[in-house]
Amino acid sequence: MNRELFNELFEKRPSQHRREWLAFLEICEMYLKKCSIEKPVVVELGVYNNMQKKFYEQLLGAEHIGIDISDRRSDPDIKGDTHDFETLNTLRKKLNGRFIDILFIDACHKYDDVRKDFEIYSPLCSNVIAFHDTEIGRRRGRAGHQVWKFWDSLKDTAYIDEEKYRGFLFFSIQHGGGPGIGVMMRDD
Repeated sequence: MNRELFNELFEKRPSQHRREWLAFLEICEMYLKKCSIEKPVVVELGVYNNMQKKFYEQLLGAEHIGIDISDRRSDPDIKGDTHDFETLNTLRKKLNGRFIDILFIDACHKYDDVRKDFEIYSPLCSNVIAFHDTEIGRRRGRAGHQVWKFWDSLKDTAYIDEEKYRGFLFFSIQHGGGPGIGVMMRDD
């Protein structure tokens, strides 16, 4: 990882915890190299101020496709509700038959919304699925932040039904009081 470039990009203050974000990107970089993926496709659901886009493009050499319901606080590549069939169709057209290499889920943080985003977009992803804010609701008592509940239920499902998520490694990245990033990574 080019730490100098990371530090330069981080000065613009993405909506990420510094150490968690660095660890996540370093893990992604190692994974992409291991799998010989040179031009990864990254899809980010929820692109607050579109601050992460430059990290993916400049540090990982990725094609980034950001989806957001609003262009009031960002400039998404696709403006639309992540649960809307038209939004999914627009993404499929952009993908043009390719799979998503890294899916970063960070749109609405309510349990059912996170679950729907996972159910809709994970079949299009072949390598890494990440969830942002996996610790906020658990640790800080924010009622609307229920990503942690979905993340825990997903890990429970993988534990109980090994066949369903065979070939995936589950792990969490968290530093101190950071919001946390939950990661599912194909390991076969």
